[in-house]
Amino acid sequence: MARLAKRGPRRITVLYPLPNTKDLCTGQNDKAKKRVAAYCRVSSGSEEQMGSLNAQTSYYEKYIKEKTDYIFAGIYVDEGISGTDLKKREAFNRMMQDARDGHLDMIITKSLSRFGRNTLDCLKSLRELKLLGVDVFFEKEGIYSLTSQGEMLLTLISAVAQTESLALSENVKWGIRRKYERGLVNSIPSGKFLGYDKDQDGNLVINETQAAIVRRIYQEFLDGYGTFQIARRLTSENVPMAHGGKQWCPSHIKKVLTNEKIKGDTRCQKTYNADYLTKRRVKNKGELPQHYFENTHPAIIDKVTWELVQLELERQKRYCQDHHISTYHRSNEKHPLSARIICSACGCTYMQLKSDKVGEKGRKYWRCSSFLRKRGTKIEGCMFTPITPDRGSMKPYNIKRRKQPVSREMLCTDIKIDEVLPEQAYIKAWNRLVDEKEGYMPEWQQTISGNDVLKAYRARELMGLVEGTGHIEMMPYVLMLKTLDHIEICPDGKLEVVFLDGTRFQLIEE
Repeated sequence: MARLAKRGPRRITVLYPLPNTKDLCTGQNDKAKKRVAAYCRVSSGSEEQMGSLNAQTSYYEKYIKEKTDYIFAGIYVDEGISGTDLKKREAFNRMMQDARDGHLDMIITKSLSRFGRNTLDCLKSLRELKLLGVDVFFEKEGIYSLTSQGEMLLTLISAVAQTESLALSENVKWGIRRKYERGLVNSIPSGKFLGYDKDQDGNLVINETQAAIVRRIYQEFLDGYGTFQIARRLTSENVPMAHGGKQWCPSHIKKVLTNEKIKGDTRCQKTYNADYLTKRRVKNKGELPQHYFENTHPAIIDKVTWELVQLELERQKRYCQDHHISTYHRSNEKHPLSARIICSACGCTYMQLKSDKVGEKGRKYWRCSSFLRKRGTKIEGCMFTPITPDRGSMKPYNIKRRKQPVSREMLCTDIKIDEVLPEQAYIKAWNRLVDEKEGYMPEWQQTISGNDVLKAYRARELMGLVEGTGHIEMMPYVLMLKTLDHIEICPDGKLEVVFLDGTRFQLIEE
């Protein structure tokens, strides 16, 4: 006893043996061989963890094959996958399906944390395996899932593993936010986006092939094309996306147009991880601080052009709000003026219709879209008498009984514009611009030197197009997209053409 006191107490380490063929539930020997598999997982792709993974797989394969009463049923491996979400663990889900199909009798894994860090998902999987008669042995904890005390111990240990995962998640978030504050943007993980790659040091470098696509998207948007039209054109030309896909969507184009990294700046924490278990990311709407850093990497688009695009996006948003439409870009070459003809009385857009009335069947015309909701706006000082079509019996008795139309106050929905008038109005306004360009030069120069950056850009563009295009006999769709804001229909029969730089022409309907 004295000798033990001098040397100090010895530490006794209990090593849990790997399972044998003994049936742990009944205590009886199972003469049939068991189909045994192993499950291994590492949460990152670092060299150290990958080395540990290789050692685990080699160890378990050798061990299972050496047992005469075991049948090697394979090793399921998830590499660089978090243990908090089952959806992304392909090997784990494949293992569960093999168990359901009756291909497994036992699963060996290193520890409960390797099996899963989400308490609910972990216990749900273990209970399902228990019902299937598949035993799970956790080597580190020395627990068999089919024993009577196994589930209670697993519940406690799994809860601890989940708490550790939460603590680790919070520590990682804290470290990332400190990097945000210090402006260490190159060390912050970021997904791949169009126009850039990352070098070995984590710095963003321009991918020239993709940068050409970015510049094209910006230019086409300023030329009047919408995100849907740009996406459709890129898809039809088989232009590859950042991740190699070819099916462009309007949302992809919108992200390119609004990403500040395109102009060389970085806004941190635009989204954040709302749930450490599901890894669900949500948009940061002020819940967490955002840090903005300028000139953090080479720019693809200059800051002036980027700002022009943001102003144009805002203008289109206001246009939709002012004129009660959900989408600004509704036009195409077949219907170039869709959503570009405005009612001066109520502000709604005009829509093109086809008449079914006797005597004018098939005639196309424009009418204020507020008639759909029967909310026509009254026009003060104007009366309207509906026209009764010539139809029905022409006998004197029937004509006498027929109700005569009654005059009433005019509504904006009573106004109908012939199909060709708006296009003719644009052609006339454009040709007047060409004829009187010298008279408009002072006005354009004043707009260019003004504070409205977007209108200044539109004025410079209009000057160049007037000089380069000259007179037109038909309305070119591309020219209309670049120059026309809208055409306003007035109750007195006048059509007012408004260009994007603010220039206006009022034309009398003929």
